[in-house]
Amino acid sequence: MLADSYFKHIGITKPDAVSLTLLKKIHKHHLLSIPFENLDIIAKIPLSMNPSQIMKKIANSKRGGICYETNSLLFTVLQETGFNVSYISAKFWNDEKLCWNPEFSHLAILVTIDYQHYLADVGVGGGFIEPILLKNNYEYSDRNGSYRMLEIDKTTFILQKFDKSWKDLLYISIDPKQLHQFHEQFMYYQTSKETIFTQNKIVNLLTTDGRITLSDHQLKVIKNHSICITHIKNQDEWQLMYNQIFSPVRHEFRVRNLKI
Repeated sequence: MLADSYFKHIGITKPDAVSLTLLKKIHKHHLLSIPFENLDIIAKIPLSMNPSQIMKKIANSKRGGICYETNSLLFTVLQETGFNVSYISAKFWNDEKLCWNPEFSHLAILVTIDYQHYLADVGVGGGFIEPILLKNNYEYSDRNGSYRMLEIDKTTFILQKFDKSWKDLLYISIDPKQLHQFHEQFMYYQTSKETIFTQNKIVNLLTTDGRITLSDHQLKVIKNHSICITHIKNQDEWQLMYNQIFSPVRHEFRVRNLKI
């Protein structure tokens, strides 16, 4: 089973029964083990939403991916483990355009446990660490921030994040979707020059005491709320940092034909 390889990779013993505690553990260990990253997009390597191919990429090369990859993999693992799961469409608030992004621009997971709905989402760099209960005015906090869930109607919610005040972050429809419905937006984020994914390298990984973020020009390490930033001069320096932090030597991933 694909789940066996997944649990081995994230360091969890194969579970015997589903529970909210297990869901939280899987969600957190995923974020500690699998980075949010877009390196295949920058290298012009086509992505896949096939969970077996994604798992091969992650397990064999210590890689990660964007939401369409990591969340579709998590969906399959949770389903194999016995959780009641559905693909759902979400969309982030766009501060530049002052509107919500298009439908299917973010793939997330609905998990139902004991008649309660939870939002699971490991496809956001710097997102929430544990699944969030889809209940009106439910508040959740972790070291990445404070969140509040607002119910618009029985199938629609807005997730807000606190930044001096509550601000809209994610518009969520819990109507179940099929994976093929995300294909158009999946291709858009791989190819459009209008998206950040095709312009700048992003590698982001949760750690037990903070977060590591590697971008085109800097390495940012947050540890126990202290921030250390190292500026990157050229592509060779970037590659060295990436290999040391994220990639074992035997599985070096070199991003080709890039400029700093």
